[in-house]
Amino acid sequence: MKSPSSSATEGRQGTAGFVLPDPTATLDLAMDDGAPIRVVRHGNPCGPRVVLSHGNGFASDSYFPFWRHMLQRFDLALFDVRNCGRNPFHAAEPHHYSRFARDNATVHRAVANEWGEKTTIGVFHSMSAIAALLAVVDGVWHWDALVLFDPPVVPPEGNPLRTSLMVDGESLRDAALIRQNRFTDPDELADVFRLLHRFRRLRKGVAELNARSVLRFDSTSGEWLLRCPGPVEAGLYTEVADLPIWRQPVPPARPLLIVGSDPRPQDAPRTALCCKLYCETFGIGYAFVPDTSHLLQLEEPEQCFALFEGFLTDNGIAA
Repeated sequence: MKSPSSSATEGRQGTAGFVLPDPTATLDLAMDDGAPIRVVRHGNPCGPRVVLSHGNGFASDSYFPFWRHMLQRFDLALFDVRNCGRNPFHAAEPHHYSRFARDNATVHRAVANEWGEKTTIGVFHSMSAIAALLAVVDGVWHWDALVLFDPPVVPPEGNPLRTSLMVDGESLRDAALIRQNRFTDPDELADVFRLLHRFRRLRKGVAELNARSVLRFDSTSGEWLLRCPGPVEAGLYTEVADLPIWRQPVPPARPLLIVGSDPRPQDAPRTALCCKLYCETFGIGYAFVPDTSHLLQLEEPEQCFALFEGFLTDNGIAA
């Protein structure tokens, strides 16, 4: 069995050569219901700020292949959704999108208070992107600009894409409900990731990186446990269908870009097709990354960063 120190990610060489830097600062917050969220700072404190979070079943450290391209020029503030990643487990309820949206606002205010007001770009994927979008459609803007990667925006009743996306969500929910929670070491979970069809395009080493990012060592049992147990995340895969997302947003006063996975293949992810339709329907800036699935930032991180960088340049936000 590997000890916690030998499997840590921060400042250490991973099995695939990933070396996550130690944070330059940390900020421990309590949400209004007591849930703890830790924000970690990386990168260039003189640059524009990027606040970044993750998708369901992941953690912000899992996205290192993407955010490492920001380190020289951006002031990075990374946080994990409550009950995930670096955060101690708080409670199975509330663990839902409207709660995440409120947490986003709290994190934004606290980061500005602690590390200073400056231009701040929110960069969110999937689950955290939906939480950010919930505010946008109501005309509430915390960020100076937003880049949302492949949010699972479920169309309304009557749209054929709704049924197919809900089937995918139900499948992921059912898998999460029976997910293994205990592992002998992170490599055991990494092996599981490598076998999953939906992870087939991941950049080499991401399976190991993600395993170390979503597990914690339990000294009592000597095992590694999921920080966010499967049954806690399960409902999020279907809850998204009931959210008031598919409606005309209040006209965005600030730059907004949705970056989708590739909608062109015959077996394109349903999220890709829904993101494209959503942006076309409501006139939102849209781009996609060729040859990617829903996990596009972990498959083609350089292309994702290039789209992010181009978006900032086009909107006069320079690093």
